[in-house]
Amino acid sequence: MSITRSLLASDLDGTLIPLERDAPRLREVAELVAAIAAAEDLKLAYVTGRHLSLGLAGITEVGLPLPDWFICDVGTSLYRRADGNFEPDEAYRRAMREAFGGLSGEDIRAAIGDLDGLELQEEEKQAEFKVSYYTKGRPEPFAETVQSRLDAAHAKVNLVPSHDPVSGRGLLDVLPAGIAKDYAIRYLHDVTGVDEQHLVYAGDSGNDRAAMLTGYRAIVVGNADEALKKDLGVESVARGIAERIYFAEQPYARGVLEGLRHFGLLP
Repeated sequence: MSITRSLLASDLDGTLIPLERDAPRLREVAELVAAIAAAEDLKLAYVTGRHLSLGLAGITEVGLPLPDWFICDVGTSLYRRADGNFEPDEAYRRAMREAFGGLSGEDIRAAIGDLDGLELQEEEKQAEFKVSYYTKGRPEPFAETVQSRLDAAHAKVNLVPSHDPVSGRGLLDVLPAGIAKDYAIRYLHDVTGVDEQHLVYAGDSGNDRAAMLTGYRAIVVGNADEALKKDLGVESVARGIAERIYFAEQPYARGVLEGLRHFGLLP
């Protein structure tokens, strides 16, 4: 096991990648990138709902550096960077297959069937261990019905609802049981050997919630969903980890930079 001194694991869209691609926002990304480049032994992991090729396209578009690890498909796939290429972590892939209980994405789709207001996302947004939907409005009202149908099919899954504040559409991911971004973060903690005080997660939406409540340090960027902020405030107090979650005033990359300085990972 290699030892990593400090690690930033961050969501991309709405966190490191701003929703607005204007010059001021891109300068903020560049400021964060320069600060990270100047840091001593700060490793990077990107944690995203995108698949790998879309993730690489996104970071190229805004000028983010290549990470040491790329966690894609809402935590259901993990890649290591080796000689400039990203290779799937086979141990992680085996864990996903086991957690899915042998079911395929096609099995999940068939069990859910048609539901008014629920629409499959584009095929390129589906993955080996992830089935993703759009919902009309917020996704929470759909989750109960979807879960009921999957229970009837004896499917072992985890539902992760989130919300796109720009389009107004809900997002609902169907993942293997017990698997979300938090599982991937715990896996990284174990394989890197990083001290938990030096592992920081940054995010902005509902599919970051579980990762933010793992007990590692977390940055909630200023543009995060207000309902999520309220929920995290209440739940972190209940779990006794309120001091480990930092609510940044600044949005996007500037919020991540603010949080990293708060936790002492950057000067």
